[in-house]
This record gives sequence, C-alpha cells and structure tokens, in this order.
Amino acid sequence: MKRITVLLAALLLLAWATTAPAQDPRSAQDELISLVGEAIVQETTQRSEEVRKARDVLDVILRRGGTRTEREEAERDLERAEGRYADSQKKLDHARLEAYADRCGKSPSEIQAMRDSGMGWGRIAKECGIHPSAAGKGNKGKGKSKNKSKGKGKKK
Repeated sequence: MKRITVLLAALLLLAWATTAPAQDPRSAQDELISLVGEAIVQETTQRSEEVRKARDVLDVILRRGGTRTEREEAERDLERAEGRYADSQKKLDHARLEAYADRCGKSPSEIQAMRDSGMGWGRIAKECGIHPSAAGKGNKGKGKSKNKSKGKGKKK
C-alpha cells in the first residue's frame, strides 16, 4: 500500500512539474528526483526497523520457550521483513546509481560497472569529482564534526 502511495505521489509531482508555468524543466526534474529519492530512503529506513522488530519478537519467543507454531510464524515474519528490506536496498542503490550517473555525466551502466568492479560509492564520487552526498542520499556527514578547528594553537 505504501508503495502505491509513493508512486501516486511521484506521478502527481511529475504531472505538476510538467504543467508548472515558467519553471525550468531541469529544476523540476531535479526536485522530483530529490523527493522520490527521499521517499526511497524513508522506505529503506522503515524496512530496516521492521527487520529489527521482527528479530526482537523472534528473540523473545525463543527466550521464553514459545510454541513451535509461534517460533515458525516469527521466523516467517522475519524472513518476509528481510526480503522487503533487501528489495528496498536494491531500489535505493538504483536511485543512487541514477543520481551519480546524472551528476558525473556518465551512463548508469558505466557507474554500475564501477560498482561491479568493487568500488564503493565514496570512491566513485571521488573519481567523478562530486561529493558523495551529491545524490541526496546516504550518510551525509555521519560521525563527522563540521566545527573542526584548523590550526588550533598556531599563530600566523
């Protein structure tokens, strides 16, 4: 149901973007890509949370010695949640691949070839001369402080 909602929202945005007067078509397309990309990131986050919850339920059932039926049902729920998460990860990777290709001036197949050769997203971004967050997805600045003091204690 959520997938249908996301697709309908994307289609409505696309219809709006194509009928908006005096708007640069490229910026409308970028805005749509950004919004759809954000939806994919949110979906992946939700799916990850579903996996965590399903594991927690299975752990509780195993610890308290639940029935075979309870255990089997919890295992099936976990397996389904993991499958939905894997599907969401694939969509996220595809969206990132498309965004990098667009910003690097390469084809998606060229970016995919770089991924297939074992390159990570950061290395691909560096080789393309873009910032890894250029695709609008991923861990922007995760664990990094923006207030790094340069030359602390040194006088010029």
